[in-house]
Amino acid sequence: MKIIKIIFFLVVYSTILFSQSSSTYTRNGIGDLNYTYSARSLGIAQSGLAMLNDSYVELINPASWSKLRLTRIEFSLVLNGVELSDNSNTAFYSDADFKGFTFAFPISAKYGIGFASGLLPYSRVSYQVVESTNPIDPAVSNYTTSYTGEGGLSRLFMGASYRLPFQWILGATLEYYFGRQTYLSEVEFDNSSFRPSTYETDYRSTGFGTTIGIISQNFASLFNSETISNLRLGVSVNLISDLDTDTSLTINPKTVADTIFSGRTKMHIPFRIAGGVSLELSEKYNFNLDYIYQPWSEYTLGGVTSPNLRDVHRFALGFEYAKKVEPGSTNWEQIKWRLGLSYELTQYIINKTDITQFSATAGVSFPLGLGNSFDLGLEFALRGTTESNLIKENFYRVNIGISFGELWFQTVQR
Repeated sequence: MKIIKIIFFLVVYSTILFSQSSSTYTRNGIGDLNYTYSARSLGIAQSGLAMLNDSYVELINPASWSKLRLTRIEFSLVLNGVELSDNSNTAFYSDADFKGFTFAFPISAKYGIGFASGLLPYSRVSYQVVESTNPIDPAVSNYTTSYTGEGGLSRLFMGASYRLPFQWILGATLEYYFGRQTYLSEVEFDNSSFRPSTYETDYRSTGFGTTIGIISQNFASLFNSETISNLRLGVSVNLISDLDTDTSLTINPKTVADTIFSGRTKMHIPFRIAGGVSLELSEKYNFNLDYIYQPWSEYTLGGVTSPNLRDVHRFALGFEYAKKVEPGSTNWEQIKWRLGLSYELTQYIINKTDITQFSATAGVSFPLGLGNSFDLGLEFALRGTTESNLIKENFYRVNIGISFGELWFQTVQR
């Protein structure tokens, strides 16, 4: 009951933790994409598409739930820092963001049936830019324009896994997408005789989607090696229906707000396909290599594409050291260690320049008793460039997660 109260508190008050991360690239499309929410996954560069794990719940591939043995409740919080640089200035911003929660439990170990549900972010818009202008015409006052954006998309999901013939595993979800993106432009004049104004564009989107994944049987036996204990392939596809989107444009001249336009349109989010391989050596060294593709050049809002979006290509390599827990193992021996690297050709293309991102990650999990853990994930990422009047971003992230495992809903075998 205490766990449920904690989760309810974090969900209800998560907006209090929200602030501006000031990544100006997020003003394009639906913002930065979230591939996972957990500290464990961040530590291995958000990889693990083909990995079966009984201690964590991941949405990247629902087939991975087949190995669940305990009822699991997980949630995480991220502390973000970003250093922005152009050719002449540098600034640092920080914020905290609640990343969501998941709830999962096993139904049948014999058939590999595991159920999971949760609320997770899909994308995030968060930026703030201030620009000062000194007009040539002396009759016009100097003024400052600020551009602010916030919001994004979230998804509520539930799904299950099932073991197919020949030990292949299938997983699928039903997902509900919802969210709001707000873009503000505010003009403030130095001369008080000029009235300040605010222009607000607002999008509210809802719709359904699904993630379908498959994980292969263990191919380790093909190599006749005592070192290779597990070798699997995995594939997942994320599909989203065209989202119903309410739009509005409001002008507020600091006297009375006037909505000059409102209507409904469609937002098309392109499919996402991912593939990966997971290799385990000596039952404790795990390597994961993943690739993600999503054609953001096909994104449309009201049937209109964006010239600042291109196709995503992401490569991630993750390593995890997790010694098999045996009776009498000390807490130190149960600690799990992680490292990861990733390279991403992001969805952003600004001034005909591709925006790329390179990330280095690390992580650790501390046992909190049988089936429970405190997880910590760290990331340092470089994105963008100062060339072509663009902005270079250095990201610092600390992901804190808690994973609870309990023996709920267990049937007695006779």
